[in-house]
Amino acid sequence: MKINYLKISEILNKYNSESALTEDSHLNFKSRYFASLNMTKSGFAKMLIIFLFMILFISCEEVIELDLNSADPAIVIEANLTNSLDKNFVYITESTDFYNPGNYKLISGAEITITENNSANYILNEISPGKYFNQNLLAAPENQYRIDVNYNNKNFTAISSSPNPITIDSISYVLESRPFNKDKKFLELHVHFQDNPNQNDFARFIVYKNNEKLNGIFLYDDRLTNGNYIDFFFFNFDDEEFIADDLITVELQTIDEKTHTYFKTLRNARANARSGPFGSSAPANPETNWNNNALGYFSAFIVSEKSIVLN
Repeated sequence: MKINYLKISEILNKYNSESALTEDSHLNFKSRYFASLNMTKSGFAKMLIIFLFMILFISCEEVIELDLNSADPAIVIEANLTNSLDKNFVYITESTDFYNPGNYKLISGAEITITENNSANYILNEISPGKYFNQNLLAAPENQYRIDVNYNNKNFTAISSSPNPITIDSISYVLESRPFNKDKKFLELHVHFQDNPNQNDFARFIVYKNNEKLNGIFLYDDRLTNGNYIDFFFFNFDDEEFIADDLITVELQTIDEKTHTYFKTLRNARANARSGPFGSSAPANPETNWNNNALGYFSAFIVSEKSIVLN
């Protein structure tokens, strides 16, 4: 059934405007009240029409089908190049679509080369399914790196520059209960460092508790704080519980702007996905520095770490 109709609120507004008294500006509240009780037969007929319309609207409501986005599987490449060998890995998987979340296929047999400053080439070897590594390659500040991935007759390329690093000066914390949950300790973590005055700084923080990585995407940029001494703090750890003697380690990655944009849009996509059925049907993919429709990111960066034991 196809019905052309106005919104109920529009009909009510129309009725109110037509039946309103035009000269009641001099009436007091009591007179307006009793005047409203003196409804004409015409007004009663209009109210009856509205009532019947509401019954018709409820009985003829159509079922709306959402056109959820479905996509073919895509290559996902997560590539990190740092000054620490234990973090220098490239992971390649194949994603599924919106209807099959969490299913990933490890991609073996890819050919990967990283080029440093358009000169030295490094070939990465597959050390386990979907994981690639070169033990002779470390990132250095102010170098540019290009990565080429060949798989299934397709080439994927990305470029990342390793900025001058930010170095953690110290970390501090506040560990305390809150009024709404006095039986649990919450952590407010502070990272102290000097922002580089001669460049636009972008950073990503990774937090570990007892050597286990905690959830959360923690990002910094110096758009409003360039050259300042920074007390950067965060406290949202997905209700993680902290106790005395926990070892907390903070890893500060000085990243380039494109990597920062990737993680910022990834964080937004996750927030939209958690917004429930009233959000978008399928969150947008994060902005990537890969070409050829690959997902993921390539990031060259320098790591600074500090640890502290909670008291």
